[in-house]
Parts: sequence; C-alpha cells; structure tokens
Amino acid sequence: MKKENTEKTAKKVYWQWIKGDDSGNVVTIKNTDDQWINFNEGGRLAKDLKDEFIQPIEEDIANEFLNKPKPTNPLTKQSKPEQPIKESSPIRLLLDKQKKLDKVPLGLSFKVNVPKTEIVSILESSFDPTELNSELENFIEDQIDTKEIIQTLKDSVKILIQERYNKV
Repeated sequence: MKKENTEKTAKKVYWQWIKGDDSGNVVTIKNTDDQWINFNEGGRLAKDLKDEFIQPIEEDIANEFLNKPKPTNPLTKQSKPEQPIKESSPIRLLLDKQKKLDKVPLGLSFKVNVPKTEIVSILESSFDPTELNSELENFIEDQIDTKEIIQTLKDSVKILIQERYNKV
C-alpha cells in the first residue's frame, strides 16, 4: 500500500453506498488501482461498478450518517468509547440532502412604541440626524423582548408551512 495516497488528501471526499448490502453506509476511498477501489473503512468495489453502487455526498450530510450508531459486530473491536449521538429523523435527513430549495420571505411583525412624528420633527431641528436615528434605533430595540421574537418566529414558521403546503 502506498502511504502517500492517504496522507495527501487534505479534505476527505465521502461516498455513500446506494445499492447492495452496504446501502446507506458512508465510506472514504483509501486508494484505487487498475481494477479496485479500496475503502478506508474496509472492503472494496470494482472500478467499473462505481457509478452504480456509490455516489459522492457532502461532508455535513456524511457526518450525519457517520455519527449514527452502527450495530456492533462481535468480530471487530471498538477503538473509541461510545459518545452521545444526536438523533435525526429520516425526514430531516432527506430534507437536509436537498440541493435545490426555494427561498421565500418569512415575515415578522412586532408592536413597538414609537414617538409621534411631531416630536421627531422637533428633535430633527435640534439634533444631528445621525445621532437622532441612532437613538431612535436604540429606543425601539430596547423594547424588543427576545422571548417574543422567538415565539413570533416560531408562529411565522407555522403559518408559512400551513400557507405553502396545507392550502385549504
């Protein structure tokens, strides 16, 4: 085996099995010869079957699959202690894999107290407009409650989902 092939790669390229007994598993290529693709995780694949059996996936998606607990094989030793795994639902994994997504506006609206326009007009005649705008921003921002923002955002997400996908 050539050690230089494994050390030259700064960024790992992840592949996912899409067919066969290993379907769903994520692997990295260790090396390739004229007939075989050898994987760091063990095993190999005939080069001419590459497009049929494996596909490249993005690193963040690969990490989701790599962090899932695998059934332990009594013939293999585990070198690392078990770590808590963040579970993702199959739906979330499929949603995360989507490459083409629609960007839609998510409207948020908050009620805040603002000074009457007459008062601001008087202040404009007496103070620098930049300073006045800065103080107005601070005055309004100080009224915003982060809990209210989060709840409003959650409500807006629910409304977006209902309007976009559950049209009644």
